[in-house]
Amino acid sequence: MSAAPYSTSQWQTFRDTLGYHRRVFGVTVSTEFKLKYADSVLGYVWSIARPFAYFTVIWVLLGGVFGRGAAMHNYPLYLLLGIVIVTYFIDAVGLQMRSIVDRGGLLRKIYFPRLIIPLSATGTATVTFAVNALAVIVFIAASGITPHASWLLIFPLLGELYLFVLGLGLILAMAYTRFRDIGQLWELAAQLLFFALPVMYSIALLGPRYQKIVVLNPVAQVMQDIRRIILGPELDPQTIAAVYGFREARAIPAAIALGTFVVGLLLFQKDSKNFAERV
Repeated sequence: MSAAPYSTSQWQTFRDTLGYHRRVFGVTVSTEFKLKYADSVLGYVWSIARPFAYFTVIWVLLGGVFGRGAAMHNYPLYLLLGIVIVTYFIDAVGLQMRSIVDRGGLLRKIYFPRLIIPLSATGTATVTFAVNALAVIVFIAASGITPHASWLLIFPLLGELYLFVLGLGLILAMAYTRFRDIGQLWELAAQLLFFALPVMYSIALLGPRYQKIVVLNPVAQVMQDIRRIILGPELDPQTIAAVYGFREARAIPAAIALGTFVVGLLLFQKDSKNFAERV
């Protein structure tokens, strides 16, 4: 007779705890996003200024070089998609990496799952990405491209990218509490990544051996697959399936993304009890 009230009480406790964590997460994301543009004249306009500044400079200076050929006739959109996706990856991982150290005071004052802090950092980056995506949609409409049902495949691809972002960010956030040099290393890696990935050039410019290495990166795989979905298979069709010659090759970077997330989550949760004393 007592089992039912007890289970109801447990369920209510779970709901209350979940609601509390959800509120903490929502407030943290909102605060982070507002603080990012505090005392800024242009405010949220800056969220789209940087990727479009990159786009303008690269298009003007290098569009004539990398945009040649029939497969690249829609080079502006090809370039913009690459910049927005890679910028999101770099920003989200960078924000996660510093999130625990930047919120050290909060960790010592209030108890809540430490995972909420890096999650809120990705939330801030995702809001910025959503704003940039709206600008890309306007650009697509201006290009005269008609949406079709296959565009729904973009959502699971973005989910794969998010898992990779979250996993890598958790690993770096944990490492950054121990070694601040990780921040400098990430800044260098982020700059090199922008040129190592086929953001501004066709992956066909790389040799076959290097193509097979590059497309194993989940960021490159997601970027190429989204480009293929939006621009069509005849436009720079060098997705991982084309590079390796079979569709199932997509499972490799997807497994890397999932594996990175699982490893990052386990390491972060194991080490989280020591964060407050380190920061």
